Amino acid sequence: MQAGISSLMGGLFSTDPLSKIGQVGKTDSAKPSAAAEAARKAELSKSTQRALLDEIREKGIYAWAQEQKLEKLKEKIEAEVKAANPDADPAAIESEVARLVKDAMEQALKTEAAEAAKRGEPAKPMIIDISV
Repeated sequence: MQAGISSLMGGLFSTDPLSKIGQVGKTDSAKPSAAAEAARKAELSKSTQRALLDEIREKGIYAWAQEQKLEKLKEKIEAEVKAANPDADPAAIESEVARLVKDAMEQALKTEAAEAAKRGEPAKPMIIDISV
């Protein structure tokens, strides 16, 4: 009986400490380690940041900010138009978005010009704040 249990347990719990050498730190070669995945994500983040900084340097901070605000405004209006008209033709949605963006920009410029006139100043360049 003692030999039967020993043979069963021997397969599960090897008493030879040398049998474990070389197995420490081994992982499945098909799946990257957590450290490798974190390093890959960090490098991707760095390259994305570099590309963004290069774009800002090329355009200038003011022009870049204006462009970003305009893109956000377009996305917001497009989402609203699609929600109101889910079955509409994409070309119709695009033209409606363009019209609404144009109207919003004109209204913002008129408002700024009117406020500047009240102060007795010329209208200043502006960044439209459309934060949600």
